[in-house]
Amino acid sequence: MQYLIFLKGVSELKERVLPIASIILLITAVYFYIKVRQYAFIDNLGRFITISIVLLMGLGIYYILQRQGNQYAPISSRLGISSIIFVLILLISFEFYKPTYTLAEAEVKIADYYSVKVMTEETGKTIYNTDSFALHTDCYLIIGKDGEKENRYLFYPYSGEMTKIESEQER
Repeated sequence: MQYLIFLKGVSELKERVLPIASIILLITAVYFYIKVRQYAFIDNLGRFITISIVLLMGLGIYYILQRQGNQYAPISSRLGISSIIFVLILLISFEFYKPTYTLAEAEVKIADYYSVKVMTEETGKTIYNTDSFALHTDCYLIIGKDGEKENRYLFYPYSGEMTKIESEQER
């Protein structure tokens, strides 16, 4: 009797795995969006959002097919569990891949080091390196004001290195 109750509980859980996995994927996509925005979408961090949304759409399509009595309905629990494992792998890889410094932290470091007033509304653009085969090549472009003079600074968010960009007028 206990065994039958256990099997009934397992079968109910199998039916709920797909919606639970979909909710987890939606939460993950929102988490990635919030975190990636802090880094100004540098180094194509936005692809973590895209992967989550594409996987969520795939689960949604599969869920609709399952409700229509499709022949693939028995694999829903395996698909849901695989999606959850994939989300965990995405989260771990994001934590290893993200830069050390956010844009706000970079602005503070530039302001402290160069004693300038950072113009936040104009800051946040990223400079892309032309070496497309290298990993972590993007920098933050930060604009600071020293008196009346506007200066531009590059901040490498993975190591914290920073440099002032000389304009054509200064040369």
